[in-house]
Amino acid sequence: GFDRENLYFEVDKPTDKLRFLIEYIKKNPESSGIVYCLTRKTVESVCEKLNKEGIKATRYHAGLSDSERAVNQEEFIYDRVKIIVATNSFGMGIDKSDIRFVIHYNMPKTMENYYQEAGRAGRDGERADCILMFSAADTVMNRLLIENSGAGTDRTNDYKKLQEMVDYCNTDSCLRRYILSYFGELYVSEKCDNCGNCTNDIECT
Repeated sequence: GFDRENLYFEVDKPTDKLRFLIEYIKKNPESSGIVYCLTRKTVESVCEKLNKEGIKATRYHAGLSDSERAVNQEEFIYDRVKIIVATNSFGMGIDKSDIRFVIHYNMPKTMENYYQEAGRAGRDGERADCILMFSAADTVMNRLLIENSGAGTDRTNDYKKLQEMVDYCNTDSCLRRYILSYFGELYVSEKCDNCGNCTNDIECT
C-alpha cells in the first residue's frame, strides 16, 4: 500500500524559501537529506548558497558529467556529505535507507512524481520528514514546462495532474488522506496526527 506511517508530510509557503531551508537543515545538522529542485539552475544556486552558509552540500543533475554525478552520489550515499541538491534525475535505485528528510524546494508537476521522490525518505522505518515548499511561481514554472514539452504529449492531462498537485498544496485537509485518496486507497481516520495540517490546529476534513 501507499500508506507509510513513519513519513510526516507538510506543505509550507515561506516568503523566503532559502532561509526556510537553511534554518531547517541547521536545526537537523546530523540528518541526511535530499533537496529537490525543478531546474538545474535552481540546483546550482541552492547548492552554492548552502555551502556559503557552512552547510556541506553536493549537487546532482543531468547537466553534470557522468563521472561527477557518480562521485557526488557516492559522497551522499556514504555520508561524506549529508545534503544533496538535485533535480528529479536523482534517486532511482538509490540504496540509502536512513534519509531523514526530503524537501521539495519547488512543487513537482504531478502527485506521482512527488510521492516517488518523497518516498525515498525513511526507508529504514524511522520517522522522516517530507516537506514541500510551495509558491505561485512553481505553478507558473510547471505550466511553462508543459507548454514547452515535445509534440505528442497529452497537455490536457498534464494540466489536470498539475492542478491536482496545486490542490494538494492548498488543501486544509489531512495531507495523508489526500495522497491515499489520490492513489485510490481509503484512509479510515479523519486525522492522521502526522502531517502539517493535522498537527497545526487546523480541522482536517
